[in-house]
Amino acid sequence: MSTAPLHTHHSMRWPPETRLGTWALSLSGVALGGTIALAVAFSAGLESAESFSDNWVLTAAGVGILVSAAASAVTGLMAVIRRHDHSWSVVSAAGVGVLLTAVSLQQVAEGLGWLSG
Repeated sequence: MSTAPLHTHHSMRWPPETRLGTWALSLSGVALGGTIALAVAFSAGLESAESFSDNWVLTAAGVGILVSAAASAVTGLMAVIRRHDHSWSVVSAAGVGVLLTAVSLQQVAEGLGWLSG
């Protein structure tokens, strides 16, 4: 009879364990930083726009945030599923990427009038 446990419990660590996990964390930081910067700019009254074509700087920033958030979600999920990187930071980066992608797409849909009732 063996005394070894049937399941070896991996403790989740904070730092990413793979290069793909590091990319997910970096892209998530860019998306989150951009979102915070835009929120501060809007709340301080520095920038305003009524539609997408009113301010090209805001449009470019929004596209950059959307792209980096979507890339963070994809690379984070790939790191977790394919590379088995189950660190807290990578799981959090994937979650932040999914959340910011959903919020950005919702804002785009509202701006295009798709969600008007």
